[in-house]
Amino acid sequence: MEHDPRALEVLEACHALAVYGLGSVIGGHVSMRVPGERQYWTNTLDRSFEEMTIEDIVLLGFDGENLSSGRVVSPGIGFHPGIYELRPDVQAVVHTHGYWVTAQSAFGRPPLVWHNLATYFHGRTAISPDDEIESIAPALGADDVAIVIPWHGAITIGGSMGEACALHVTFDYACRLDVSLAGTGAPPMPDDRSERMKVLVGKADYLENTWQLMRRKAARNLVDGVVRVQAIP
Repeated sequence: MEHDPRALEVLEACHALAVYGLGSVIGGHVSMRVPGERQYWTNTLDRSFEEMTIEDIVLLGFDGENLSSGRVVSPGIGFHPGIYELRPDVQAVVHTHGYWVTAQSAFGRPPLVWHNLATYFHGRTAISPDDEIESIAPALGADDVAIVIPWHGAITIGGSMGEACALHVTFDYACRLDVSLAGTGAPPMPDDRSERMKVLVGKADYLENTWQLMRRKAARNLVDGVVRVQAIP
């Protein structure tokens, strides 16, 4: 049976995120827009990312209608079409409750810049006022690539699935540094240096290389259609 290539991309993203410890529990969702349609592919609720198979990827309408099966999806999935309608440039959305992004969300602020890669999010991270579905997408600015949902988790977005996923694992890394270092007295990177470094980092092909690394790791850990990884914080 031939499967929609976007459904396959959602599945691969679930597996790739799982390898980074971002998909070992129930919850979180990945989606990809269907161009020219008010539809998107996403994952079902009753499997972790590492367990997902192609049968766990479903097609939804922006109105919430399940167009491909009767499988149950997350009741919080509604911000995905909200983001797609607000930002036509966005083709993929990643939301997880990863340990470090969730810990960061308790601060109710973007991660401070403790490393060059954290500059991807400097001035480009929105804060949702709460975790009500209707309030999440409107928090996004025109240039934002991430959203912190207080006491909940985080979202990253991209013009491709690879970009959204690579940004998510990078955001998780930035959050881990912030949670670990905040309050230690160590100084975060000053704003002026962060802006200069953001320009330099933007010249590298870091996000695409990170996505290809994620894909390679997922492929190496794929056994009988599911990813075999340890649940790690």
